[in-house]
Amino acid sequence: MIQQHTAAPRAAMHPVGYAGMLARRPDLPTAGVERRAQSGHGGIAKCSASSLASQPKKLVDSPKPHRIVVVDDDTGFRESLCALLKSRGYAEPATCTNGQELLEMLMESPCDLVLLDLLMPKVSGLDVLGMLRQANLDVAVVVVSGDSMIESAISAMRLGANDYVRKPYTAEMLLFSIETVLRRRDLEKSHRQMTDALAQSERQYRFLVEASPDLIFTLDEHFNFSFISGHVASLNGYLADDLKGKPFLSIVFEEDLERTRYTLERVGHGACSTELRFVGRDESAYRHYDVSLIPIEASAAKVFLGNARSCRIYGVARDISDKILNHDRLAFLAYHDALTGLPNRALFCDRVGLAMVQAKRSGMKIAAMFIDLDRFKLANDNFGHQKGDELLKDVARRLQESLRETDTLARIGGDEFTVLLPGLRTREDAAYVANKLVADMRKPFLLADVEVTLTASIGISIFPDDGEDIETLLRHADIAMYHVKSHGKNGSGFFSNAMDEATSRRVSIESEIRHGLEVGEFELHYQPQVDAATRHIVGLEALSRWQHPASGLLLAGSFIPAIEEIGLMPAFTYQVLETACRDLRHGCELGYDMPRMSVKVSPRVIEQDDFLEHLLGLLHQYAVPHESFEIEITENVFIGDRQKVSDRLLQISREGIRIAIDDFGTQYASLSYLRYLPVNTLKIEQSLIREIERSDDKSPIVRAIVAVALGLGLDVVAEGVETEVQAGYLHQLGCRSMQGYLFGQPMGFEDIAPLLSRRAI
Repeated sequence: MIQQHTAAPRAAMHPVGYAGMLARRPDLPTAGVERRAQSGHGGIAKCSASSLASQPKKLVDSPKPHRIVVVDDDTGFRESLCALLKSRGYAEPATCTNGQELLEMLMESPCDLVLLDLLMPKVSGLDVLGMLRQANLDVAVVVVSGDSMIESAISAMRLGANDYVRKPYTAEMLLFSIETVLRRRDLEKSHRQMTDALAQSERQYRFLVEASPDLIFTLDEHFNFSFISGHVASLNGYLADDLKGKPFLSIVFEEDLERTRYTLERVGHGACSTELRFVGRDESAYRHYDVSLIPIEASAAKVFLGNARSCRIYGVARDISDKILNHDRLAFLAYHDALTGLPNRALFCDRVGLAMVQAKRSGMKIAAMFIDLDRFKLANDNFGHQKGDELLKDVARRLQESLRETDTLARIGGDEFTVLLPGLRTREDAAYVANKLVADMRKPFLLADVEVTLTASIGISIFPDDGEDIETLLRHADIAMYHVKSHGKNGSGFFSNAMDEATSRRVSIESEIRHGLEVGEFELHYQPQVDAATRHIVGLEALSRWQHPASGLLLAGSFIPAIEEIGLMPAFTYQVLETACRDLRHGCELGYDMPRMSVKVSPRVIEQDDFLEHLLGLLHQYAVPHESFEIEITENVFIGDRQKVSDRLLQISREGIRIAIDDFGTQYASLSYLRYLPVNTLKIEQSLIREIERSDDKSPIVRAIVAVALGLGLDVVAEGVETEVQAGYLHQLGCRSMQGYLFGQPMGFEDIAPLLSRRAI
């Protein structure tokens, strides 16, 4: 608006006239006005310095925060206007003498209000308004000009000026205009901020709703959808618009409808939740959801939804289909084998327990079978574990086909299966099924286009004859299976009490062996090896003995197989090696000229990765020369990984440790092995020596072994020499070393010491 300096127009423009304004605001000064004429400027209002000084100063706690710029080419006007603004609590205004300076200033830092003169050199006020409008700068403009032409005022207002005050002016008029414009600007700024905040909040809310993995919806008083998030499309194939206005129950799975109706009716009494299934758009599948329903008051619904329809329920549905699927799978795996899908031990035992209860009521028998595949490990090693798993699946299918629907086949691990046969009248019924399973297993399987033949060993126990509880019945079936395997495999057999006694004895021996190793009941006896010509002692063979607290001294043959079976052979062998090294060192410290020491080592221990390191550590610890130590291996070491054994023996030989083959000629060794293996000694097994009964007896095997050894430059030791006839014959053949009762029995280190001092027998 265009503000006049006379009172009448001002009063006409504002409901409160100048007199009323002054009555309400006695603090507003009435500035003196001095008129002076300048070329090109018309009348210019100027507040005199004496007038401003005579006005009472208003105490201001702090400057008003607005930044104001005064633009006028009249220095006196700029100074008087700045003084007026400062007296009213405004911060020190910035000043410019022309429009060019203003534009440069606004480019560097913004301001809230520009008090602009129109009549300025170079760039007029109207030009400045045009540039501000074109640049879209956020700044308010009050024109304070002496231009009396109404067209100039109209042009200024059209170009974006917020108010127009003509010179000369009264202080209250100008201040009122400034405060009005700034107040309006503050209100507009606050409104914009509030609008932006609301828009941002709405965008954030919509983003959260649409981006949420959950399905968010509202229902009206008739349980129809009034809002549903767009996520429904990716879950069930619907579009949000497809469901608006439709009943909530229209997408609920039929079997869950009654429960869902009950839940919806209860929402009025408070929030509730339930699990239900939503059908897809094609109604061919459904998914599981965990649904939370919250009641909404009608007034709140109207505020949020912006319509007259009452929103009764706010709901959130979370898809838990994967969770349900995983739960079901975990529940399945808890009672089934992951590979074959058969029941596992837990489910099998549960069914055995149920069958026992039914058998007691009916007076029938049940049979528990323990099945072990005899040749599976060979196939698994040859074809790999993946093909081995396929073979196990084929075995499971074949076994299942041979059983009744009421029978239970389970896999309890590896290549071991169990079978439950309920409702039997006689033991022969179980035997018939077992024989059928054994026969079916003999049929070849096709694996990787190769026919693979397996056999099965089956142990059978009968309830209630062989056990009246689950654990006993299964344990007896297991014992019967091991009895079948130990007697040739590929068959079936029933449990007997004699088997239980043998098993109990084996368990007892295992416990006694472990205890014996801990307390040092095992010891070494040494049997001398003598030179066939001079009868001088050239070696000692270390033989294990068990000083059993109840049974007395036991030979190695009575406990070595048990040690091998229970997996203690590495620990036992390392203990034997350490004892032999310690005794060898002790003999040297006593002054004996100690002969070579020979120690048997199991093939399984030879294949241990740390065997050589452990052996070298013991030799170093007891300062035993490597050439004084000999490792005896049996021929069955060659039936395993021949390359691995060869590499290991070569490593041992490179360390200067001797290698002997024990019991040569009685097991699996091929003479061709001797051509590339680092063997130093062949030991002829004593059963071959016993065949020599007369001095003219011709033993072709012994003669051949000695001839081969001599031809290859190997030493030969004949074991079990008991007569001079045997000794003479062997010496005649060229056998250089012998051992046996003819020269001395195995004895403790204290007993063999006198022989070592003499060195001759």
